[in-house]
Amino acid sequence: MKQKKPHIIIVVPSFKILGGVANHYEGLGHYWHEAKVSYVTYGKRKHIPAIIMLLPDLLLYIAKLIFSHVDVVVVNPSLRPYQLKRDGVYLRLALFFGKKAVTFIHGWDDSVMSQIKASPSRFVTVYGRSSRIYVLYSGFRNDLIEAGIPPDIIKLTTTKVDNSLVKGFDISSRDGQINSILFMARADKPKGLDITIKAFEILRKKYPDLELDVCGTGDQLDWAKEYVSSRDIGGVTFSGFVVGDDRIEHFKRSQIYILPTTHGEGMATSVLEAMAMGMVVISRPVGGVKDFFVQGEHGFLTESLDPQVYASFIDNVISDRSLTKRIAEANCKYAYDHFLASEVAKSLEGDLCELAGKGVLHGAVNELSGQNR
Repeated sequence: MKQKKPHIIIVVPSFKILGGVANHYEGLGHYWHEAKVSYVTYGKRKHIPAIIMLLPDLLLYIAKLIFSHVDVVVVNPSLRPYQLKRDGVYLRLALFFGKKAVTFIHGWDDSVMSQIKASPSRFVTVYGRSSRIYVLYSGFRNDLIEAGIPPDIIKLTTTKVDNSLVKGFDISSRDGQINSILFMARADKPKGLDITIKAFEILRKKYPDLELDVCGTGDQLDWAKEYVSSRDIGGVTFSGFVVGDDRIEHFKRSQIYILPTTHGEGMATSVLEAMAMGMVVISRPVGGVKDFFVQGEHGFLTESLDPQVYASFIDNVISDRSLTKRIAEANCKYAYDHFLASEVAKSLEGDLCELAGKGVLHGAVNELSGQNR
């Protein structure tokens, strides 16, 4: 008799509000093969605030736990107070109904982690009952162990690059001739839009034909437009929020990707996407990128928030076409080997099936992110 597929429920924000967590699972959804995977969503619906939807969302979730045969539940908080409380409720309900519970921590806040370490009992009582906890950076794993989470339940994983993004992409198109820089993220201060604009302003004095493509919307966008206009900085295009084929085209137009982020990144997906598209990455050592990124081989990371520092790195790249081509080839290969959604899904699914007691582990999740170097 053919073995019944394990049923895995993944608790995620509404796919209609496509943030990082929802985007991650939407990209993996094409590649579930060994398990039946369904989603329980929460959040704002038709202009109804998320807090009002919390009770109806929980009732629907409980009904699914009772009336569906469920083997494993995956909750997906970031390390932020409200999210930990909310997902803690979903996790405890799963355990109450006799299901195995898995936690995947996406975003990370060091200040919250410091508070947990100072008084870890509540966090450990709830999340320490997980059968598995996935994190995106080895440093996060160390923090959890220090807080009292058992080391054997913590594994490293990664975010992903959609296979469709790189379909048909030809690395030979990266000729090392830099004409444009790409910023593709939320247009706000934590993502470093102000640093990006000011670094570009410095570079334009030396490279008057250089262009900057800003893709994204956010609360600093109006400031950026006003700054560019008032200082008469040419070559800046504000492209707004881009998706699908437009997103791919914007990646193709530029050969440098800049992200001076101070945000609590777990693993910045846009950095992985830029690598897969053969771009030189200029960013900060935040989150899981630190586990694999080799300075000068994948691009350049700096702790600095000084626009002049970013301008200097980019200047060095522009002036050395052979370096640009070498980094492009290295980044493309590394991303293909480690970050494609098809491989990330296979690894994660295999691990979850093993937890359910069904199926064969397809290789440890992930040691993709930190154990390759």
